[in-house]
Amino acid sequence: LKGLAVVVGGRSRTMVQAMQDLEQAYGSSAAIDTSQFPRLSQYQGRGVITTASYAARAFGIGSGMGLMKAAQRCPDAILLPADFERYRDYSRRFKAVIRAQGLAMEDRGIDEVYIDLSFCSDHDQARALAQQLQKAILQETGLSCSMGLAPNKLLAKLASDMQKPSGLTVL
Repeated sequence: LKGLAVVVGGRSRTMVQAMQDLEQAYGSSAAIDTSQFPRLSQYQGRGVITTASYAARAFGIGSGMGLMKAAQRCPDAILLPADFERYRDYSRRFKAVIRAQGLAMEDRGIDEVYIDLSFCSDHDQARALAQQLQKAILQETGLSCSMGLAPNKLLAKLASDMQKPSGLTVL
């Protein structure tokens, strides 16, 4: 699905069943025929988007938007059902990597934390630690993450958005 317009949202039984059928037919490592995935144009209901790929965002689609409105902007976008149980599991796993380092962490949601690196002697040490964390998170979860190093939370948040999905920005 890399590089394709993909939207996550809704959770109708038919969507969930379609995804389960695809997983059983293809397994987790086989190449999947993307023409078999449900499309936004097929959706009917009042669901909202949980998240969207960067390719879908290029069409003006984003989190919180109604799925029907998104279907007008990009009807051929692939529609995947939300799986909050899996998201919570990955959230716990990436946060456990940070906690295992003994770092002070402020939890800000399912996919966002602030880590206090003020104990670092300089920017180089903080950068090295951030890169080490990115590698450990990728190794443990298979997920990339962007990070922002800055003197306060607001600037760190802005910096982390600058090189998504896996960059490191130091302000």
